[in-house]
Amino acid sequence: MGRGRPEFPYGAVAGLRLWLIVFGTLAVPVLDNLAGGAMRIQDVSAALTAGLVLALPVEFAARAAYRRRVRRYQEEAGRLRAEAERLRERERSLEAELRRARVREEEARLLLQQKAWEAGVDAGREARKAEYSPDARAVDEASPAGFEEIVRRLLERDGLRAEVVGGRGDQAVDVLAVDAAGRTLAVQCKHTVGGRRVGAEVLYRINGTAGPVYGAAQSMVVTNGSFTRDAAAWGERHGILLVDREALLGWAEDADHVCRVVALAPPY
Repeated sequence: MGRGRPEFPYGAVAGLRLWLIVFGTLAVPVLDNLAGGAMRIQDVSAALTAGLVLALPVEFAARAAYRRRVRRYQEEAGRLRAEAERLRERERSLEAELRRARVREEEARLLLQQKAWEAGVDAGREARKAEYSPDARAVDEASPAGFEEIVRRLLERDGLRAEVVGGRGDQAVDVLAVDAAGRTLAVQCKHTVGGRRVGAEVLYRINGTAGPVYGAAQSMVVTNGSFTRDAAAWGERHGILLVDREALLGWAEDADHVCRVVALAPPY
């Protein structure tokens, strides 16, 4: 079956057919000679007819046998194709199961990392609070430059390397921080008086400069006030992290970790 579709045995059939024609052609003269008769034209015609008649069944039998062989070949080829398709489907099923298993394994690994990180954050809360935890009064009474320094120190307390870059030409970024995974975070600090609200235009500016100018993977706006509805909606739509007064005090006074405050992926 592996050699392909069987070929009709033209050579063998032609040889046998010729042999039978010759045999039939010679049979009548031989019989006439044995009977002592003379060769006649009718005898030659009869001899040729006899040879052809003997050859026809051979032709028919050979073609019938060939058709049977072809049918068996086609049946076996169909069975092998079906078996090959079944094996391919099984292979695809096993590959899909392997991918699902790898996904589950990765999810389990990340979950364990997450739990370990959460446990570490909880265990280190008191140490962070003792290291640096400015209260609401310190935050509200700070100058704009002092507020930038508060944000920088909070980031450093949580394990990031941070520096103040605010000032003339800062292009909407006041603090630049890098976490343990090497991700850069660009921060705009907006200190307000009397809990004023920060509008969307602040988000527009940092969104346009954080990546192109500072190569930051993430941007964040921190205020001791609040955000307008448009600013909150725009920030969520464009992935800008927003820290309002409530979140800021939880970050500062309660020593919560910045990754929890803004739902930032921890640097595993």
